[in-house]
Amino acid sequence: MPENRDNSPENQIPAIEESTGRPISPQRRIVRNVSTLMAGRALNAPMALLHTSLAVRLLGAYDFGLVVLLYAFARTLADVVTFQSWQTVLNFGSGALAAKDTSGFHRIIRFSFVLDAISGITGMVLGIAITSLGRAWLGWPASLSTLGPLYCLSIPFMASATPTGILRLLDQYKLISAQSIVATVVRLAGTLILWVTHGSLIAMTLIWITADVMAAAILNLFALQQLAKAQLLSGIFTSDITLRNDLFHGRLGKSFPGIWQFAITTNINTTLTLAFSHIGTLIIGGMLGPVSASYYRIGSQLAAGIAKPAILVQSTLYPEMARLRTERNTGSLYALALRAALAAGALGSTLLALAWFLGGPALRLVIGPHGTEALPVTLWLLAAEVIAIWGLPLEPLLFTMRRIRAVIVARSVDALLYLPLLVITLDWYGLDGAGPAILAATVFLVLMQLGFVLRMKDTVSSPPDSRTME
Repeated sequence: MPENRDNSPENQIPAIEESTGRPISPQRRIVRNVSTLMAGRALNAPMALLHTSLAVRLLGAYDFGLVVLLYAFARTLADVVTFQSWQTVLNFGSGALAAKDTSGFHRIIRFSFVLDAISGITGMVLGIAITSLGRAWLGWPASLSTLGPLYCLSIPFMASATPTGILRLLDQYKLISAQSIVATVVRLAGTLILWVTHGSLIAMTLIWITADVMAAAILNLFALQQLAKAQLLSGIFTSDITLRNDLFHGRLGKSFPGIWQFAITTNINTTLTLAFSHIGTLIIGGMLGPVSASYYRIGSQLAAGIAKPAILVQSTLYPEMARLRTERNTGSLYALALRAALAAGALGSTLLALAWFLGGPALRLVIGPHGTEALPVTLWLLAAEVIAIWGLPLEPLLFTMRRIRAVIVARSVDALLYLPLLVITLDWYGLDGAGPAILAATVFLVLMQLGFVLRMKDTVSSPPDSRTME
């Protein structure tokens, strides 16, 4: 049972009501939060494309592809080891705050921060070992013998997920929006300096590492500030005995049943999701070379940027679904998922239609005359993004309802389909083969997730912090 509950009014969940005290519907809050996130993306997208364009022209497609491979490798390891603690904060922290259980909330935050630290250090050590001893296996040139281990120093900063969960739980999407452009601003500013000084591959690598460090530092600073503002910071890092008991004596699992399983399975799900992103980039780089990897990165970046207005809906769904789940309002939970799918799907389909006309000019602007070489894979990637958008409420709904096993099964089967298919299509068609493979796998994934959602029960028999996962 939750302990040491604090019933003071200041410890209510800030996101449940507006400052005026009037209730706000989940739909209105999602629209507001998406609009806030879009403000950041509106600045981020052109700066990212400008940075990419300058970097390609400064380094050439080959060396820029090497930077992309370094980033993809570090990000892959960071995501593999990270427990996605932001989801743990949302799913279990929302219940603790709703019950005004400040002590329990502190235990969840400490637990999540420790998971971040352990996973980040583990990923860094693994990364340095692999890039030092297995560079030939990765297919990397000798020029990355030093840069590979160096880039792995950024992995602990990539693995910082708890602050994101805190900001989402406290409904601080303005700060999330502001923080989202930090890495891009650092990369763009650094690239402009390198453009003037004729910088090298090493200098560009250092710029990218600095960007990840700065982004993580700002994110943690924002989270701590908001905890202090909500009077939730005092005492959060002072109970060493409680932390040891929670981690090594199983007390956290007794107070919050299912929290360990949830943390582990969300990590597994993220690892499986990597098949569609950074692992795909590494496979393309290994089979076709850094130039193809750079084109794939640019194409996926452009496709994701075009689809981003609809995809942002998903990041705002998690906290709203967690609140409805805490309130046992299952009917509204399903209705919210349906409305989100229809709204985001319609928007994504419209953006896909526009991309048919704007994709070519945008790629030529970013890459130069050879931009059309990345156009086919970009359009395929965008089509896959749109399919994923139509199904974007499915995975958050499964997570919220604690159908974690269904999420893992869907992702596992899909990864087993996608990775061999990607290798085969790359071998047959080169870079153009990457698009059909990811589209087919995305359709398959959405259909599997939909099947699991349709099988779920319509009622919830117990609150989320006392229910074990099925």
